[in-house]
Amino acid sequence: MACGGHGYSRCSGLPDIYVNFTPSCTYEGENTVMMLQTARFLIKSYTQVSSGQLVSGMVSYLNDLPGQRIQPQQVAARPATLHVNNPASLVEAYKLRASRLVEFAAKNLQAELNRRRSKEDAWNRTSVDLVRASEAHCQYVVVKLFTAKISEIGDPATRAVINNLCLLFALHGISKHSGDFLQGGILTDAQITQVNQRVKELLALIRPNAVALVDSFDFNDSFLGSVLGRYDGNVYENMFEWSKKSPLNKTQVHESFHKHLKPMQAKL
Repeated sequence: MACGGHGYSRCSGLPDIYVNFTPSCTYEGENTVMMLQTARFLIKSYTQVSSGQLVSGMVSYLNDLPGQRIQPQQVAARPATLHVNNPASLVEAYKLRASRLVEFAAKNLQAELNRRRSKEDAWNRTSVDLVRASEAHCQYVVVKLFTAKISEIGDPATRAVINNLCLLFALHGISKHSGDFLQGGILTDAQITQVNQRVKELLALIRPNAVALVDSFDFNDSFLGSVLGRYDGNVYENMFEWSKKSPLNKTQVHESFHKHLKPMQAKL
């Protein structure tokens, strides 16, 4: 839609990209099924923490759950002030959201089991909460890894652009899922307003580098097969050439006119 009417034409390359990549979310298992598999691991990790065991890796944040602070180290408190220009501060907010939703799903699952439901029935009844927990966990991991990679960029100018891109990604996620952050008491209404304002500011900052960021994927013209996405930018000249190659444009007047429309007009 951002390409206007031309985006719906096959010459844009978008219809082929859509057809080729849309099934990708189901090739290795439908997304909800995979989310529930992730949730199974999260619930297992939560259960280990509840029994006094430490968990490691990307679920180590569960060790810091309130009431289960079994580590002697300082536990990060809820951020009183969200630093919208500090990716590390945003990682902390995502971490608190993930831990809250994992705990919420685990407690709801246990509540269903306490009602003497079977494990399968309890799992199905809690599946909505489990998927939410998985999504929150995955988003936390992406923001955390994205933030960690910024420091590895040597060029200051490039690092500044990628830092803004990271901030936009993280802040847009907070804006989109603001209910989770508000309901969990992680952020306030004023902080969400601040996030939304900063997203608009970042869009203006990133816009001058948008083409360069997309070109950095280094997809060549033959791979994209798009008149609109050509590297040389000669959109309309090449759109005209593409149109001339269409079977419908081999002649000035298509044969269907002589075969169907012209005989009908002669009878009028």
